[in-house]
Amino acid sequence: MSSVNKLPGYMAVLLLFILHFEGVAQEAKKPIAIDHLAWLTGSWQGPLNGGILEETWLSPKADTISALVRYTKNGKTEFVEIIKIEKMADTLELRLQLFDHPMQPRWEKPHVFKLLRMESQKITFRGVSEGSHRSLSYELVAPDHFVIRFQTHDGSVVEIHLSQLRK
Repeated sequence: MSSVNKLPGYMAVLLLFILHFEGVAQEAKKPIAIDHLAWLTGSWQGPLNGGILEETWLSPKADTISALVRYTKNGKTEFVEIIKIEKMADTLELRLQLFDHPMQPRWEKPHVFKLLRMESQKITFRGVSEGSHRSLSYELVAPDHFVIRFQTHDGSVVEIHLSQLRK
């Protein structure tokens, strides 16, 4: 968990406001290319709420990069998730959809996120669709250590640590 979760509500909002405008300035500095996200490529896994989260990112191609996510617990697949990051004009958009055990979509429409900030090995999005997380980020903190962070719709902050799977 991040210390952001312990900040008073107005401080958390102020922090997100500052990060938003910092991200807008960052976006204006350099052209965006989906190939800048090649560092996401690979297979990752780690513990989550007593289960295992697996995430496999395909290489960037045709202005998109995509991932398949699987969460298993107690010998059962709880959900699978499909993620697509796509170049849209001069920015990036992330869409994701979770599917329950019988492959029923969790929501009528995928959740949509817009690029907030992109660094060399970190990308942060803000949720723009109804019910989506407020923010979602991916970061490669070491060659074999991948971190997913998000602030839920209700304001809770979650951090998930994944390790690279070896072939």
